[in-house]
Amino acid sequence: MKKFKFTIEGISYSVNVKSVEGNQAEIEVNGKNYSVELEEELNPLKTPILVRKEVVTKPGENKIAAKAAPMPPSSKPSANGVKAPLPGSIIRLVAKAGDTVKEGDILLVMESMKMENNILSEKNGVIKRINVEAGQAVMQDDILMELE
Repeated sequence: MKKFKFTIEGISYSVNVKSVEGNQAEIEVNGKNYSVELEEELNPLKTPILVRKEVVTKPGENKIAAKAAPMPPSSKPSANGVKAPLPGSIIRLVAKAGDTVKEGDILLVMESMKMENNILSEKNGVIKRINVEAGQAVMQDDILMELE
């Protein structure tokens, strides 16, 4: 259980406490076993027991939301899409559909890892479609906007 080293009046003792039950302890002193009585009973350490209430769910609460219908082929993202560099949330849209943008213009601002990031246009063009709105959460590589 526990080992101790004592020196009493110049004599060294090696004490190994083997077990303690109530006020009785089994110890070994310099290789010799002893059964000793303690003046006070030791209170064993108790591991707390975690008691939780049963979780009650309401009807329909655990159902997965129905997925939106797939995009028609004409509205699927093009190769000119502006992708989210990281997962995050859209804070505000700077450009709107129909705006002409130049390379390096700020298109929108998104928050990711507690930092605001400006999403810039990688080329000149006209914004064809915006796929996000302020407050929306996005994943990495989601198409945020499409340019023509």
